[in-house]
Amino acid sequence: MIIKTDPQLIQSYLEDESGLRGGFSTKIFIPEDEYEAAEILRDCAARGIPLTVSGGGTGVTGGRVPFGGAVLSVERLNKLGAIRELKDGGAVITAGAGVSVKDIKDAARAAGFTYAPDPTETSSFIGGNISTNASGSRGLKFGPTRNYVERLKLVFTSGETLEVRRGEVFADRKGVLELPFKAGPLALELPSYKLPSIKNAAGYYNRAGMDLIDLFIGQEGTLALITEADLRLTPRIGKVLSGIAFFPEESKSWEFVFDIKRVSAESGKLNVQGGIDAMSLEYFDSGALELLRQDYGDIPSSARAAIFFEQAVDGDTADRAIDAWARAFEKHGVSFDSVWFGTTEREEKLFREFRHRLPEKVNEIVRRNKFPKTGTDLAVPDTNFLEMIKYYEEELRRSGIRYLVFGHIGESHIHANLLPDNERDYAGSRNTYLKLATKAVSLGGTVSAEHGIGKLKHLFLEKMLGPGGVSELASLKKSLDPSLILGQNNIFPKDTHGLR
Repeated sequence: MIIKTDPQLIQSYLEDESGLRGGFSTKIFIPEDEYEAAEILRDCAARGIPLTVSGGGTGVTGGRVPFGGAVLSVERLNKLGAIRELKDGGAVITAGAGVSVKDIKDAARAAGFTYAPDPTETSSFIGGNISTNASGSRGLKFGPTRNYVERLKLVFTSGETLEVRRGEVFADRKGVLELPFKAGPLALELPSYKLPSIKNAAGYYNRAGMDLIDLFIGQEGTLALITEADLRLTPRIGKVLSGIAFFPEESKSWEFVFDIKRVSAESGKLNVQGGIDAMSLEYFDSGALELLRQDYGDIPSSARAAIFFEQAVDGDTADRAIDAWARAFEKHGVSFDSVWFGTTEREEKLFREFRHRLPEKVNEIVRRNKFPKTGTDLAVPDTNFLEMIKYYEEELRRSGIRYLVFGHIGESHIHANLLPDNERDYAGSRNTYLKLATKAVSLGGTVSAEHGIGKLKHLFLEKMLGPGGVSELASLKKSLDPSLILGQNNIFPKDTHGLR
């Protein structure tokens, strides 16, 4: 076990990409295995020392930023196991919580498989991805991290470890989950709140008859420490048709996305080979393009919006798919000169670098401004998306604060980033976010689709679940963490009713 107490060595563990300031701690624990991790949790619980779990530091909600107590870093829980092939053509890989998504993807690819979840930050640790149910640009086709977690190894504040495998333990008809601890089973009564049936990373997972493993996916380091996971791999994606289409009006790009989603759904139902079957549909508004023009001078000057798209193809269907996309662009008045198209690995990489460059540039502005950005993570049902994005435009313009909008428009999930550079505008950005979150909830949406709640979105979660729902979250946490030390202030305030 490594223990760090030098203030200079500790500093890097007190921040993440959220820009949240003021974090402090006096001790960093870095266990080498689950046994050392169990010792740390058991000792901190006995002494009442708050313990914050630290991953790769790529989170944007302040989840790993400690405000007192100690930090447990999973960086040395970084063993990557062998890939085991399955009879259905897929495979499973075992990864420690401190393994990066990039290393998992690279290992899968080398063995002829794909790890499908596609978070923007591939340097992120898989433990953090599981803790927030991360998604990414290919979530439209493949869904979030939850869909690929087959087994978790967990350590609780009692020091007890538990292996949870998908398909073994389910909630009964009364909404009770039974955890098979060695010291005796623990019955957990699930909350009564209902979560929207869309992409969601807000609050503890809650569904009728749910699998026990799903409770610990998206729990943001508040219920147990994840030390290891078995992840499902899918057959390797071959050639990818990808590109970026530029539109003269933002509303034209929305219409295009609606049409592409409809055509993709029809192709899937009919098992059409060579038609449009979008894997990614990502949005950039005029503010996003303005920022990207600093690095990409060839973005058309007339462009007010762009859509990044991807589709998996093979040698027999690539040409037909290109023709189908070309017809779709023509239908929506987009000339082929306004589309960057490619089918080679090099072109795919260049287009994805374009997509990923935007959050990098936003983070550069945050560091320069020395104020946290206010980044939304809202999603709504497809039927309400048009109303939501129009409301975005109205409220963001009204704020008077610099902003840009981008993200997973294919899932009716976009990120608005407000970039304040003073206290007044920061307060104004939070007020605007509250209005947007309230609107999303009124439309049946979620206040967090992929990043989690962390320490920055308590009020928004309460808008979604109500005070009673937040209290139910707190009561569930108390059942698994009686000492109330783990992940304090993540998801809900530490003084929430039920935690006193």
